[in-house]
Amino acid sequence: MECPVCSTQDVIEIHHRLPDGSEVSFFTCDRCEEKWWMQGDEGLTLEEVLGRSRRPQ
Repeated sequence: MECPVCSTQDVIEIHHRLPDGSEVSFFTCDRCEEKWWMQGDEGLTLEEVLGRSRRPQ
C-alpha cells in the first residue's frame, strides 16, 4: 500500500471485523502520519467506521 499523501510505502495495515460483520482495514503512514480506512476499494470516514461499530441497544 502506498500513502496517498506522501507516496511512501512505509504504511501499517490493520484489518478489523466490525460488529455488523463487515471487514475494514485501517492504514497509517509511518512517515507523514496520515490515517485512513478502507473497505475493499472504497474509502471510509472515521465517522462511518464508528457508526458501523456501534452495537444495537
